[in-house]
Amino acid sequence: MRFSVYPQNEDAARACFDEHGFRPLRVEGETNGLVTLVFPALPAKELHALVMAAPVHLSAKVGVVVGDRAPFSPANPNGS
Repeated sequence: MRFSVYPQNEDAARACFDEHGFRPLRVEGETNGLVTLVFPALPAKELHALVMAAPVHLSAKVGVVVGDRAPFSPANPNGS
């Protein structure tokens, strides 16, 4: 999971995740000025807990990708 915030919200977002026992693997700066907290791949149950812990009110953008396909790819690789 990747969670993007404005720089001024990074500490608050980290604190929310920390409260639930989640820490990012790394933090990336984006060219558009956002900060992205990158979390490890997790089994479904843990991923659900991570998503539920996400402080959406601090998010600069929202997108959830599950599985090993490219983001926003169709369920069927043939597009149908």
